[in-house]
Amino acid sequence: MTSLDYCPYSYSDLPLEIVLHIYKYLGYSDLLAAGTTCQRWRSALYHTEFIARTRVRFSKTVLSDQHSPALDLMRCERRFRHFLFEDVTLGQVQELMTFIGESAHSLSLDNVDLNDKQFYGILSLLPHLQVLSVTVCLPLFMSASFLDSNSIDLNEIPAHLASIRELTICKNQYLTDAIVQRLTALMPNLELLNMSGCQISFHNAIYRRFYPNEPSTPSESVLTFKYIQNVISQQRRVLHTLNFSHTLIGHSLMALIELSKVDEQAQPGLQLRRLYLAGCRQLNTSTIRSFLYTQAQLRVLDLSSTLCLNDDCVAVIVQANPLLQELKINACAGISNTGAASLRNLSRLRLLDISNCDGINSNGIIEGIASTENNVLEELNVSYLTICEESIKSIARNLHALRSLHLNHCVNAVTDEVMQLIIQQLCWLRELSLESCCRLTDAALTGINIAKLELNRSSAIGNTYPPSDGFSGSLQSIKISLRSKAEEEIVRDAKRKQAMFAAYEMNLINDEDFEGHNIQELRGLRSLNLRGCNKISDVSLKYGLKHIELSKLLLSNCQQISLLGIEALVNNCPAIEVLDLSDCYNISDQGIKIITERLRRLRSLDISGCSQLTDHTIDSIIVNCECLETLSIYRCRRMYTDIEERLADVRTLRNLHTDNVNIIDSADFFCVKKRLDC
Repeated sequence: MTSLDYCPYSYSDLPLEIVLHIYKYLGYSDLLAAGTTCQRWRSALYHTEFIARTRVRFSKTVLSDQHSPALDLMRCERRFRHFLFEDVTLGQVQELMTFIGESAHSLSLDNVDLNDKQFYGILSLLPHLQVLSVTVCLPLFMSASFLDSNSIDLNEIPAHLASIRELTICKNQYLTDAIVQRLTALMPNLELLNMSGCQISFHNAIYRRFYPNEPSTPSESVLTFKYIQNVISQQRRVLHTLNFSHTLIGHSLMALIELSKVDEQAQPGLQLRRLYLAGCRQLNTSTIRSFLYTQAQLRVLDLSSTLCLNDDCVAVIVQANPLLQELKINACAGISNTGAASLRNLSRLRLLDISNCDGINSNGIIEGIASTENNVLEELNVSYLTICEESIKSIARNLHALRSLHLNHCVNAVTDEVMQLIIQQLCWLRELSLESCCRLTDAALTGINIAKLELNRSSAIGNTYPPSDGFSGSLQSIKISLRSKAEEEIVRDAKRKQAMFAAYEMNLINDEDFEGHNIQELRGLRSLNLRGCNKISDVSLKYGLKHIELSKLLLSNCQQISLLGIEALVNNCPAIEVLDLSDCYNISDQGIKIITERLRRLRSLDISGCSQLTDHTIDSIIVNCECLETLSIYRCRRMYTDIEERLADVRTLRNLHTDNVNIIDSADFFCVKKRLDC
């Protein structure tokens, strides 16, 4: 009998204030699990703070008042504020939208097949809407009379749209000046406008062609930046976020400079806090510099993949935007070490992405963001940079507040020694990405002294094998190697694997063998990417990965992982939701059976290229997976049965990726078909 048996209290006796305080530190999946503890803990989920963090997502299904999942939602006692409709087909949903409208503050429609009349009907039932997102809804804007009050009766829609603060209408092909003008005219207090990926005409010649005489009514045939500029001008008093990413905006950005000035009525000009111009290849250096000089209040700036960006632009960013907290300038080849070094002057920066900048090397990191101690920066991405070990050591020594660190494809910089320093210094890391850092071994994650293990192994098996190097005491042991450097590396790697596996199987790994730092010291780690780290084996899974909060683990091409490691993994990391085991050819049906039985939160599983898997794996997924949404089984050549039909029984599955093209086409809808047949 334990001491807990004598305790007269239980979890349900905790005061609600303490439960709410605990919930503040939990992610969404943890909140759901905690809510099953007892009635008091479940009722705490109804608190306003946690309802505000929850979004209801309908994906690849049919919504109807008469069927699940709409019926399930309407039976729920909780009232949610945020809703996402993704690839759904709408039936009769008046009762559902009435229920949603009682509390909905935001609605996102992503690739939803609906027409303008259905859209009006939905909006008329959402009186409290503050955020509206319409993405890739092509049929919606095909009607020339969209929101035209002269052609249709809009009833209460104008009053409902007046409360909207954020509008996203990105990736919509049929937007026109008339539609944008009608839509934004009903939203007088827009704070955010997102038109990324839209086909906007920026050239003055196109504008003159459709508007030969000014003033003129908005065109129903073309979307021009001139009319968008008018919208921005009307909303500039409150507008603080613009997103024109992946559009052809170029010199037209200069037109917004005039809007940044105080007008004759002393009305404030356009002062943005967030600006997104990722992938805008028509921008030039002078335009960027001139506009950024007028935006001293910027907190977030995204100029990813902007080809013209150079060191002069970075200097302007540092000088004119001292309040920046997030900066993304990845894939900008014009930036060199000079520009990277100047980033150290952005003292409030919390997020920095300089990945894929070919002109930046180790000096830019050492002299820049990692030159002095920085307790503000929380997220850093230096993937695909040609940097050395010393630069990452500088990051580890000076950026102690880091929560997220991406070092993908930094092959020469990420070694066992560097990884040990990261574990020692960056104890607050929540996300660590080390994709294709192929020099990493089990010693990096576990702190095990491999040299000592080799000696222990030799002693345990009676010195059956001669020492790998040096003399054994007789002239017969002297050998001259004719191998190349690469071949020698392969041989050394094979011997290392042999020693590690022998020590693992013979239980020769003891506490005294852990002479370094173990990745377990990163107690709050939630995401770990080890794709392509093919020297990582079962030893790391058993003696390294012991994280109760780890929800995302990517182990693609870690080909030394087998059933032994999987058994340890599912016990030590029970909260995994996303697992990538693609091209881990030692994974067997038994391994997948254990994964599906023990990882109850599993939502995404990638087992592509696992050649040992058979139809028994499909059986395990069908029987055990209750939350699985995405499954990838490319190149699993020993699976022969009709996979689509069998997996239709997994009610939560929404994305199925296989080699068969026909199955891919129908996989998006087989769950919908299954529900309609019920």
